[in-house]
Amino acid sequence: MHLFRPVLLTFFSSRMLRASLLILFIALMATFSQAQSTFGTILGTVKDSTGAVVPGAMILLTNKGTTSTRTATSDSGGEFTLSNIDIGTYSLSISAPGFEKYSLPEIAINARESRRIEAALKLGSETQTVTVEETAQNVITTEVSNLAETKLGTELVSLPVAIYSRSTGSTSPISTLTTEAGVQTDAGGNLSVMGATPALLSLTIDGISSVGVEYSGPINEMFPSFNSIEEIRVSESNNNAEFSGVADITTVSKAGTGAFHGGLFENHQNTVFNAGDSIQGSKPKIIMNDFGGTLGGPLGIPHLYNGRDRTFFFASYEGLRLPRETPINTSVPTLAMRGDGSGYADLTDYLSKQGVAAIYAPDGTPIDASHVPVDPTAAKMLQYLMPLPNFGPADSYSQNYRTNFPSPISTNQGDVRLDHRITQKQSVFARFSYKNRQVISAPDTSCTFNFCQSAGSPLQGSYSIPEIDEGMTFAHNYIFTPTLLNEFRGGFNAQHTSTTQNYSTSQLLQQTDLSVPQTNLAWSEAPQLLINGFMATGGGNPTRQRSQTVELLDNVTWNKGHHNFKFGGDFKRLTDHDDNVFGNLSSGWYVFDGSSDTGATIGDPYASFLAGYPDYTEASTINKPTMDGLGYSYAIYGQDDWKITPRLTLNLGLRYELHPPLKETNYNTAFFLPDYNGPGTDGSTVHGAVVVPNAKAESFESTDFMNAISPTPTLTAQQARLPETLRYTYKNDYGPRIGFAWRPYGNDKMVVRGGWGRFIESPLGFSLVSGWAVHASYVGVYSQSVGDDGVTPQLSLANPFPALDAASLAGTAGFYYAFPIHYKDPSVQQWNMTVEQDLGKGYGLRFSYVGSHGSNLETFVDLNQVPASTTPYDPATVPYTSWSVIQSVENLAESNYGSGTVEVSRRSGKNLTFDASYTFTRDLSDAAGATPSGFAGSGGNFVTDRFHPGLDYGNVSYDRKNRFLVTYLYDLPFGKGQRFFPGNGPINTIIGDWHLGGVTVLQSGAFLTPYQSSSDPANTNILTTVGQTHADIHSGVTLYATNRTTTQWLNPAAFGIPAANQGSFGNARVGSVVGPGTAVFSMSMRKDIALYEHVKFEFSAEAANVFNHRNYLPPNMQVDAGNFGQIPGLESAEGAGPRSLELAGRINF
Repeated sequence: MHLFRPVLLTFFSSRMLRASLLILFIALMATFSQAQSTFGTILGTVKDSTGAVVPGAMILLTNKGTTSTRTATSDSGGEFTLSNIDIGTYSLSISAPGFEKYSLPEIAINARESRRIEAALKLGSETQTVTVEETAQNVITTEVSNLAETKLGTELVSLPVAIYSRSTGSTSPISTLTTEAGVQTDAGGNLSVMGATPALLSLTIDGISSVGVEYSGPINEMFPSFNSIEEIRVSESNNNAEFSGVADITTVSKAGTGAFHGGLFENHQNTVFNAGDSIQGSKPKIIMNDFGGTLGGPLGIPHLYNGRDRTFFFASYEGLRLPRETPINTSVPTLAMRGDGSGYADLTDYLSKQGVAAIYAPDGTPIDASHVPVDPTAAKMLQYLMPLPNFGPADSYSQNYRTNFPSPISTNQGDVRLDHRITQKQSVFARFSYKNRQVISAPDTSCTFNFCQSAGSPLQGSYSIPEIDEGMTFAHNYIFTPTLLNEFRGGFNAQHTSTTQNYSTSQLLQQTDLSVPQTNLAWSEAPQLLINGFMATGGGNPTRQRSQTVELLDNVTWNKGHHNFKFGGDFKRLTDHDDNVFGNLSSGWYVFDGSSDTGATIGDPYASFLAGYPDYTEASTINKPTMDGLGYSYAIYGQDDWKITPRLTLNLGLRYELHPPLKETNYNTAFFLPDYNGPGTDGSTVHGAVVVPNAKAESFESTDFMNAISPTPTLTAQQARLPETLRYTYKNDYGPRIGFAWRPYGNDKMVVRGGWGRFIESPLGFSLVSGWAVHASYVGVYSQSVGDDGVTPQLSLANPFPALDAASLAGTAGFYYAFPIHYKDPSVQQWNMTVEQDLGKGYGLRFSYVGSHGSNLETFVDLNQVPASTTPYDPATVPYTSWSVIQSVENLAESNYGSGTVEVSRRSGKNLTFDASYTFTRDLSDAAGATPSGFAGSGGNFVTDRFHPGLDYGNVSYDRKNRFLVTYLYDLPFGKGQRFFPGNGPINTIIGDWHLGGVTVLQSGAFLTPYQSSSDPANTNILTTVGQTHADIHSGVTLYATNRTTTQWLNPAAFGIPAANQGSFGNARVGSVVGPGTAVFSMSMRKDIALYEHVKFEFSAEAANVFNHRNYLPPNMQVDAGNFGQIPGLESAEGAGPRSLELAGRINF
């Protein structure tokens, strides 16, 4: 609730007020229209029994929940259209002089759905009524060109789709979207819809965006509670001009009705219900309780206001408690290896097991392994950063520290919605959602590089990762005439997150006797000690983040003759805050891996640590650690659904978007100008320059950074002739959309649909994050060296960060990340062709092909990379000699997607509804970089070769080639009103009202890429920039083991490490190996028990992977690792892990 005040102030700020008035003016002039309506449409034709059209027929539509009505009149062709229909259940009647009244008692309307009604009137008196008994449910879609799938809220609650997400402490329904054909997920839970990666998706809740500002992806926990969702609709392909994303995910909240309704629920999971992990040999401890309630109905004040037919409310609460524990199993030095308090340690047993014959002092003098001197700082680091062993024999130094670390999760969330009908022509609604999620995370002791969000030592305790999500929507619908309607929406989403630990950094540095370059540290950041073979102690990055999107939009719908016009506009205000840049390095990074000459001389990394001589260290200094971004986004569109003939409808649209780059309000950002050729700081001609917004930005430049890049100059935006946002606004974001829907036989039994469109991806806040604090900070890398005597180490724990003069600093800086000043917003062209057939009795058949081509997609390159060569890498040959690495986001990637889907469904009918689909997919791209392990995010990933980015073109890792999906709900045919034992006797209590539900997923494995991290065969310094690169695949050798096991899934003989100095990269292509497939059968069973006339108790059991099929994670693909080709564990996504059971109880009234 604390966001209300800034949001209201934002709304009434001068810029926002002007934008609001502008959009309202646009709506009234019917010039533009909105992008994210959630309304449905009913349209159809009125004919008589001979097939002749009936003009002038009166159509009456009544909402069965609220009793509100809408009317329309059929035109000269017998056609009628009712637009801007709230989702829900309706009845419809059609009357005309000389004909009996036509009555359809039940029509279900879903979000953004066009429902066709073909009414045949019979001659007779208007006082007589012909009633169509069956529910009007579109078996196939006949009026629009796009492909879409809908899951109702009742299905989300009834299907076994939330077991895994709840077991991880999440109440978000986003993971349930994989029950829609065309939706796939990677190992990180990121979604792809028909090849559209997360940054290309559009997500809304009641029409207001729920996409994060910083990385253009879904805010996973922003969704309302399961129990307050009316439906989730996934528009997968060829969305019309209303939509911004290649694919759109629309969530619609539940509304109240004229009758009170609600319920209480409890979902429970327990370790004793679940199967164990057959690979890890363990069963994670879990006791999860998810509980809450809902209440909806008319809103009134006794004796003052009766809102039974006008004002309605719906409210829900959901709480989740998961008192979990996280096992920590790591390696720490033994007591003997730490010393006995006299200043000496015994390494005899340890070195013997390591195969180290002897260790030496830096000058080559042998050291007695039983009497190794311990540096005082090293002793203190062991005391305060490394826990004592607590498991195994006293001489065991492997996996000898084990504990179950408390890491509970709790969530409280609420949703409130109010609907009010002002008049028959005006209605409004407002919804507010709030979620407070508290996560306690165990420290990650396995972090071996310098950025892990929650890395650390158990001695510093757990991380607190709270998250607060808030969202609000307000909407006003005005029916000027039955053919002219306006809808206005406004709202916001806001997310607050942080990562903190509860200890004092200054005290910890004092205890360990470590000196760091910057001591005014405001966060809890532990020193990162890395000794080969032992746990890591730090590297976490405590931070606070908040982002907010405020959105205003409007939609005008105008039905004119054979045209259904829509015009609209969309305005967003975007803010993004981050702090503590490079905080993970502020307490220092101390590495002992034997890579330096001193380390090699000593002979063992742990012995080097005891001696106090690191192989290298890193530390950051930050003059201005915060970032506050502000930006605006605009879109307009026009759409015409033109019924050329009664059988053929064209969907024609044009969308235009404008995404100016976000501005850092404190000017704490910098970009790199690769094309600069001019005077440097020393008067020489240099290649490349840094650009900052203005003179204020120059005032907090880091002296070390400026010395490190010397003689590279720093220019202001004015000097570089750039805007203060440091890049130009791309102005060619046009999105034409063309589609058709053709009913070849003139009825609603068969349709051929297709279309093409161009869609835009906006980077939103990513370009801002890219240049955040680059010039205001410096990450110093200090490598071990020896003094003038050729022996004495210059780097020690007593002096880990020696002062460097300007000459020593020169050429040591990297730029993370550059962003091109002429950046182009990525775009995707998408097309589809679909044939659908109504098979009768509620069954439908669909064949569809979807294709797309993405261009100007983002990827990372190193601007300082040299071309592949047989000559060893020489830093003097790089293009920008004042720099080490220059990471830049570039528009170099592309994608090509094609899929064919066969789908059979039954969406209405007695007892059984289901949806079964098979999809064959071919998805190729180079946007995910050199060694992808998931879908490409905003910004992409590092490419192997910036001169030939196509080297990384291959199969997208988690868009699986074959996927078979079935969801079903089945009411067992026993008991009252059913086929068997239909009576209402006592037996009905036992055998009646049983319901089954299920989800079945059968799919081929993910595409994997073999890689290695020990060779730079092309001599491009790729191991410094990416850390790994392609391995070799030997031709003619089988890739997979003859007898695949978890310890050997692949054939090691088929893979290798490229030869040194060969002048090319490894030949293993991206996605050239296929991992293990997945087979999941999840089921639910529910029993309904009537307690009173309108009160029902439901008890259910849901099981994910009910047959406990082993679904393996992909094998380790690092060819030069000891565990190459081994399966590390079992899958968990889509309920594929070990069988887990959830029991639920629910009271509904």
